[in-house]
Amino acid sequence: MKTYYDNVLKEENTALHFPSFKNGDGVQKLVASMPDDLALGEWELHTLKDMRWNDNHQHPFKFWSRDIIKSMRWFMQQPAYAEHLIYTPQCCFNSNTPPKRLYTEMHTADWWWDTQVRTDTRV
Repeated sequence: MKTYYDNVLKEENTALHFPSFKNGDGVQKLVASMPDDLALGEWELHTLKDMRWNDNHQHPFKFWSRDIIKSMRWFMQQPAYAEHLIYTPQCCFNSNTPPKRLYTEMHTADWWWDTQVRTDTRV
């Protein structure tokens, strides 16, 4: 990760500007010092053994995730994000004829609609 930060800091044509950092070490120290909010739950490593990127990349998919419900509860309680959160489900369509539904963000998915109409208050 340090190499990634070093490369970003060296780029001149980037929207990311970090004048207070000279190299990736400073960024890594800052990230490491940030508290990991336990309300979000623990990170879990998953491996999809039956899926591959392509024939040339035979390693299984590995990814990290957290419980989406715990994460959403945490985000919805953060005042800094309040004006950026979308609570109302939306159906988005492209401009083709006939239009096709677009699924771009979580609030555009059927899951969001289904969750909004649940009567179970634990969710």
